[in-house]
Amino acid sequence: MSKLAKRVVVGAILGVVVGIALFVHPIAVFIISLIWITFATNEFLRMLEIKQIFINRFLMIGLNLLFPVMFYFGGGITLYLILPVVLFLYALIKRDKYYLVVPFGLFLLFYLGFLPAHLLFLKKLVWAQNFSLFRSFFIVFFPLIFTWVNDTAAYFIGSTIGRHKLATKISPNKTIEGFIGSILVSIIFSLIYLRTLFPAVTILTSVIMGLILSAAAQLGDLAESGFKRDVELKDSSKIFGEHGGFLDRIDSLLFTIPVFYYFLLYFAKISGLR
Repeated sequence: MSKLAKRVVVGAILGVVVGIALFVHPIAVFIISLIWITFATNEFLRMLEIKQIFINRFLMIGLNLLFPVMFYFGGGITLYLILPVVLFLYALIKRDKYYLVVPFGLFLLFYLGFLPAHLLFLKKLVWAQNFSLFRSFFIVFFPLIFTWVNDTAAYFIGSTIGRHKLATKISPNKTIEGFIGSILVSIIFSLIYLRTLFPAVTILTSVIMGLILSAAAQLGDLAESGFKRDVELKDSSKIFGEHGGFLDRIDSLLFTIPVFYYFLLYFAKISGLR
């Protein structure tokens, strides 16, 4: 099979698996979250090890998994505060590069524990509204399809008319034209999609949402590209072939899903989810 064919097949399989999880009960999203957090955290720890920064894998993955576990089964803010305390104690006992283990460990708690758990937050928020299964699916699916549209627009516009580099040292293939073009396409997509799901959402709100989500998606992509560039890796792993690793598949979603989740919380307060 050609690289393109393999990419299409793997992408289709991933899309179907995640799509089914988003469609059914929140327990399916909970399981997907556990799998993705486990592998993505492992991939990031591997990148840190290239820089000679070693954090116990079982500890770091376990701490990150506690975010979706505690949210799904219940847990107050006090339990979440225990996680950084455990990390500090580990670094003190380890006594090796404490000044690096603590900040990178705290970053991982936020980046690959707290942020990806928002997919579960989003699913449970929408599930509680008693929408039809199809409407519930398309609401939760929005940040994922939005991110794909944004990335696709950035790629095709950038490769077609892109002339000015956006961030040469981090991601040399990204262009200013692709960045601006993807924002415009994303705004139009957001306007149509959100207004269809929630007629009460104003045109201005939809436009602003599209702008913010597009910026968030590209920021997430650039952030992970910066990490990989620093350790001279093209992909976080090769587990998905041409699609890279688990971290490569969620870099933009780590930012777009939380943004959309908090937008829904805000929208629920001012007009209700209807």
